[in-house]
Amino acid sequence: MRIQMKLSKATVIAFNEFKRKIYGDPNIEITNGYVLGAAYNLIKEELENIDWEEVKNRESEIVRESQDKSVEGVHTTLNIDSAISEGINKLQNAFLNEFKTTRIHRSFVVKLVMFATLLHHNNELPKKEIK
Repeated sequence: MRIQMKLSKATVIAFNEFKRKIYGDPNIEITNGYVLGAAYNLIKEELENIDWEEVKNRESEIVRESQDKSVEGVHTTLNIDSAISEGINKLQNAFLNEFKTTRIHRSFVVKLVMFATLLHHNNELPKKEIK
């Protein structure tokens, strides 16, 4: 499935950081769609327990740690598996309640998935408190 979107600078940094941490090279020649699928699959079992508000709040920390200052946002087309697309759509709908808003862009969901995966890789993934 092909999905067009604009990725913010922070999201591009997250993609590059994921490629560096998982594959050892931020310039490895794999598509961002493949990277998103790999990232999503790493955290899919934990999606309902993630504190997404805290993930969002840690954006500046993740971006600040990046060594690459030349990164810019990009318009792109992500080629992703239909199961990943379905999962992103479900998260997009869940985020309406999570963030108490009437509209959530798919690119925002992609950014938070990438950030959550980086936090998961560092064993810092914030979980919701059980009440």
